[in-house]
Amino acid sequence: MPAPVERAFDTVADLEHYARWWPDVRHVVGIDDDTARVAIRSSLPYTLHLTLHRTRVDAGARHLLAEIAGDLEGWASWRLTAAADGATTLRYSQEVVTTEPWMNAAGHLLAPAFRLNHRAMMRRGQAGLARHLAFA
Repeated sequence: MPAPVERAFDTVADLEHYARWWPDVRHVVGIDDDTARVAIRSSLPYTLHLTLHRTRVDAGARHLLAEIAGDLEGWASWRLTAAADGATTLRYSQEVVTTEPWMNAAGHLLAPAFRLNHRAMMRRGQAGLARHLAFA
């Protein structure tokens, strides 16, 4: 990411403003300082409704961990490190399961489409975050 690690960390830790830079995050409502409800719509014709709750915000270690509930259940983790050129290396990982009955029933058939959709959504998020950080 084209920004100092502190600014990049502050941006990904700010759940309530993901829609500013991530095109697939269509709507966010902050619930409290650590929790937000988000609506996500990517390339496939459905919207995911999730609640994100920050369970770890460690600015010193530059690690954000959030529980995910709703149409998906699990967690997401952001780990950031400063690069030698003043930029930031960001590692995102997540582990989730679907909770929607139709997704569970069709998951084995639609798994390749779900994976492609997720990869496209993550690429748009990465590009959107890079643009946001470059001009913020």
